[in-house]
Amino acid sequence: MINLIIIYTNINEVEQPLSTYSLFPFNRWVSVAAIADISYYLTSISWKGFEISNVTGTIVMMIAATILAFVFAVKNRDWCYPLVFFWAFIGIGVRNSTLYPTITPLSYILAVLILILSFTIFIKKTGK
Repeated sequence: MINLIIIYTNINEVEQPLSTYSLFPFNRWVSVAAIADISYYLTSISWKGFEISNVTGTIVMMIAATILAFVFAVKNRDWCYPLVFFWAFIGIGVRNSTLYPTITPLSYILAVLILILSFTIFIKKTGK
C-alpha cells in the first residue's frame, strides 16, 4: 500500500506524465483501499473504537473519507479522484440499507456532494 502511495505522489515527475484517464484504474483506489484495509484490520483485532457503536464508527470514517476526497481533489485539481469515493459510498449505502438504515441516507448525501465536487473541478479545469 505504501508503495502505491509513493508511486502516485511521484507519478507527475516522469518525463511524459500519464493522462488522468490512464491513471484512473491505478491510483484512485489507493485511498479507498487504505481506509477499507484499516477498517478491516481494526475489526479483526476486535478494536472497540473508543467504545462507540459500529454505526457511529462508520459515519466517522465516511466523513473522514469525504474530507480526504475534498482536500486531495481540490489541492491537486484532480476531478477523477473523488469518483472512487462516490462509487464506494453508493456501495456502502446499498450494502447497509437493510441492517443500518441510518448509514444509507448519509452515504448517498456524501456521494452526491462528492459528485458535485468532481463536476465542479472538471468544469473549472476544462474551462467550460
